Amino acid sequence: MKVVLVLLIALAAVLPAGAGERVIMYAMLTEPLRVDLTDGSQWQMDKGDCFPVVAYKESHTKVILQLAGAQFRVPADKTRIVAAKEMEEAVKSYRENVNTYIASASDKWKDKAKDPNKDPNKAE
Repeated sequence: MKVVLVLLIALAAVLPAGAGERVIMYAMLTEPLRVDLTDGSQWQMDKGDCFPVVAYKESHTKVILQLAGAQFRVPADKTRIVAAKEMEEAVKSYRENVNTYIASASDKWKDKAKDPNKDPNKAE
């Protein structure tokens, strides 16, 4: 599995992208995971959720994924790169997660406005 992933990444680096063409890889979670976002919040991600790949770290053992303006790190072996034929469903999954994230952030900001001393990232 790791060899295939490395080959796909190498192939993507070798194949030229068109001028101005943006290449985005999506990764699908292969199991549910609780993640820490860079905004300080924690989220429970579901198996099958898809997110854009930002980078690989620690010799490709970790992958950094993006959720709206936040990022999170997961083990690479708990993800798989989405094939081109699955891209439409991956984008749909990602957009649903972004909408949920934005709605949640909005609710936290409203709560913070009502009670400025409350930490919006801590559940009660």
